[in-house]
Amino acid sequence: MRHSETPAPYAPEHPQHPRNRINGIELMFLLHTVPIGVGVLGMVRFIADKAGHDAPLAVLISGLYPQVGVLFMWLLLKRFRTMGIYEIHQQLFGRWVGKIFNLAFASYCLYAFFMTLRTFTELVNTWLYPMMSPWVLSLIFLVPMIYASYAGIQLLGRYAIMTFFLTSWILVLIYFPIMEGSSSYLLPFGSNGISRIFQGSLLSALSVLGFELLMVYYPFVSYKKDVLPAATIASWSVTLVYLINAVVSIMFFSLPQLSKTIWPMLTMFKHVQVPFIERFETIVIAVWILKVVNTAGTYLWAGVDGMLKTIPVKKWVLYGLILILALVFSNALHTRAEINTQLNFLSKLGLGLMIGYPLLLWLLSLVLRKKGVEPS
Repeated sequence: MRHSETPAPYAPEHPQHPRNRINGIELMFLLHTVPIGVGVLGMVRFIADKAGHDAPLAVLISGLYPQVGVLFMWLLLKRFRTMGIYEIHQQLFGRWVGKIFNLAFASYCLYAFFMTLRTFTELVNTWLYPMMSPWVLSLIFLVPMIYASYAGIQLLGRYAIMTFFLTSWILVLIYFPIMEGSSSYLLPFGSNGISRIFQGSLLSALSVLGFELLMVYYPFVSYKKDVLPAATIASWSVTLVYLINAVVSIMFFSLPQLSKTIWPMLTMFKHVQVPFIERFETIVIAVWILKVVNTAGTYLWAGVDGMLKTIPVKKWVLYGLILILALVFSNALHTRAEINTQLNFLSKLGLGLMIGYPLLLWLLSLVLRKKGVEPS
């Protein structure tokens, strides 16, 4: 008797394929770890420039941005049931116009990937290898980033969990700057006015980017009812990490010192006293590579996922083109001022895509009376 194998019901790239499914826990850790990339290392300086002593309050207010964005995204995604942002575009705008929107969103994800890579390369150039060419460092970092992205969303979700537990011990190191800091630097509290505090909270936008990728993750989540609670927990846990960082940084530096410090978090770790390690911040940078690979690899996967769903191109060819573009991009930005200009643009664009864009699409779906259908 002849036996034939039953063919797999879904292609390997399909969201319903078992290798492309993530659960609520993996989603929560993805949403928590992706925003905590390079931005957290220097965010307090920019916020303190506007909010002064009230930087911790500005950080707390900034926690509302991802939470509001999550609520708008949930309204949009719930209406379209199992669809993600790339499928929603084509459902709302039709095949060809939808492809244009897909390419635009995928390009944003790749732009965020390039900037994460370039920013971390600049950090490593500054602190560890000042004589090494940026493109050489970029090539080294691209290997694990492309590998993680190529493996797919399930590996990225599990890698996010591993990254969290392998880097969470760094929080213990705040003991040293707290012991050397002064709580008087936090005072006078609330003296800068609501306008400056609000401006300071907007400057933290770059550090909360990553939640907009919920619109890409959604089709791959096994149990959709877990999405909102997982995203909410991730949102406020990220805010808690940033709040602790802001309080400790303000306690350790005076405001004039903080304004002259590019990477406050790393500078604080220079004061960690361990008998057998002279420069502890180098250990932190080495471990932080795990987080940067997580952030950059996930943005790369989200951008590639959109490209593959929009244009007829082989996966390995697309990754090859991105590798070349990343190396070119690493040499295109030479100074810290040029990098900051690009990061400011990215933060504004990302904040709009995280809050305003899902709201606009949701309202448009109501006007056009379009929504998803129950899967068969």
